[in-house]
Amino acid sequence: MSAEPLASERPAPEPGPPEGPAFAHELVDFPPLGSSGGHPVAHRRWEELVSDVHIRGHSLDDVWNALTDPYAVSQWFADADEFWAVPGRESALDFNDGEFFWCRTVAAEPPHGGRAVLEHLWRWVGVGPATTVRWELSEGPGPVVPVRAVERATNPPSDWRSWNGMGWPGILDQLAEHLRTGRRQRWPWRRMGPYVQTELPLGTFEAWTALTSVPALQFWLGRSSGDLGEGGRVEFTLGDASGVASLTVTRHIEANQSFPSFQPRLEFELHRPGWPGPLGGHLWIEPAGLGRSVLQVFHSGWEQFGQLAEAPVDRALLTSFWASAFGRLAFLVSGPPRGEGGAAGPDGPGPHAWSR
Repeated sequence: MSAEPLASERPAPEPGPPEGPAFAHELVDFPPLGSSGGHPVAHRRWEELVSDVHIRGHSLDDVWNALTDPYAVSQWFADADEFWAVPGRESALDFNDGEFFWCRTVAAEPPHGGRAVLEHLWRWVGVGPATTVRWELSEGPGPVVPVRAVERATNPPSDWRSWNGMGWPGILDQLAEHLRTGRRQRWPWRRMGPYVQTELPLGTFEAWTALTSVPALQFWLGRSSGDLGEGGRVEFTLGDASGVASLTVTRHIEANQSFPSFQPRLEFELHRPGWPGPLGGHLWIEPAGLGRSVLQVFHSGWEQFGQLAEAPVDRALLTSFWASAFGRLAFLVSGPPRGEGGAAGPDGPGPHAWSR
């Protein structure tokens, strides 16, 4: 029978909860400062542009025909196909330089009771944010037809009011001058552009981080080498049969580095074999409501190709490239596809067997 160990040899008892009433900090809800959980739940911005013109010397039927007949529209605005102004159908308003509006007609109410209405949705280059356009025609006093164009947007890019607001009076003037003279009043091809924009289902900082990473560049831009750091040069393929190009970053501004927007952006030069010189380029991102953003790209410098009657083929190629690239990017950052009932489904392939 072994002897009891001396008290000095016994192990110290394990610490336990204090005896008696619990301490207050164990019972009272007392969260740290800054932990209340304030967070945004909605960011909404709704805008409307309203522009008028008064067309003299023509009937309401004349103006309606100029607005809805595809051939007439091609004389003062853009090439239209047979489904233009047909309710429920989709069609293009094509400027023949790679850029176009993709439209869906919502309503077409021909002249009746002294008024007529055409309403449609459109997306620039087919992938830009959708806006609503409503044309309102009426019979005025005397031989005058007032025409009102109303465009409505939700969370458009910051320069939307400037570009579209200044553009609408010119469009209406072209309509009026075509009716007055019978002559073609189309704009020549634009030596600025292409301008392509798309919505992404992420906030600006998350989206910018995702799209500028090297693995993402390989997927959406077709990168073969390089990165988008300042001074970087990214080689990429324009398409299976369209050759290659390279993008040299002249300035890369990260988030919170530039007043007043604090949004990230980059400036670059676009090089392609056979061009007289590089095109200027801008790639930038803006908020488009809570958890969404608008990514935009813009080019300049086509004057180096000379005074051409028609746009260079590469202008249309670039438009198609950026629209497709932005489509791949939107697929990349959209998250797993949703299954029945809104539940996340399996991560399946995208168009042309793309996969994340």
